[in-house]
Amino acid sequence: MPKRTQKEIYETIVVGDTSALISLSVGSVLLKCLRISRILIPQEVYSELSEISQYNDVHGKAAQETIRMISNGNIEVYEVEHVDKINEFVSGYSRINEGEAEALILAQEKSIPILITDDLRSIPDLKKNSGDVEIHLSIYLLVRLVLEKRITIAEAQDALIRISKGRSWESAAIYNLTKKYINELK
Repeated sequence: MPKRTQKEIYETIVVGDTSALISLSVGSVLLKCLRISRILIPQEVYSELSEISQYNDVHGKAAQETIRMISNGNIEVYEVEHVDKINEFVSGYSRINEGEAEALILAQEKSIPILITDDLRSIPDLKKNSGDVEIHLSIYLLVRLVLEKRITIAEAQDALIRISKGRSWESAAIYNLTKKYINELK
């Protein structure tokens, strides 16, 4: 496979929320995801990552690693312009927090077609307000890594196991959905 140009790598741009970035980092695939996609986050997600990074657990370490990637310029942080919409989303939809609201607004403002989140509770409300923005789980980038032959299916399954253990997904719907989807890639 010929080496891809920077422009081709950035053909896919996503906005990530805290839950998706933590999951991908726990799965040890966030850096690999940056080879296939440009990732933008709003300021609130950066703030949430900073708060989580204070803990000495798997989530704290994943947040620390993500912040290092931000500091190195691998993940871009943006301020949203329409801050009035944040409160509108948070007060109008009890399942959308500030980070998710800012992520959706940032995607809309920058015309980014995809928002990734692993907060299953917020997805229905995010979709109601998404407009042209597609809402996906972090699995979206994990599957793209497989489809673009950056990792094998076995490596994706290993990443999913790390994510499920680190995020306590073993019996959760998100784990079963993700496992099924990865297995269908065979």
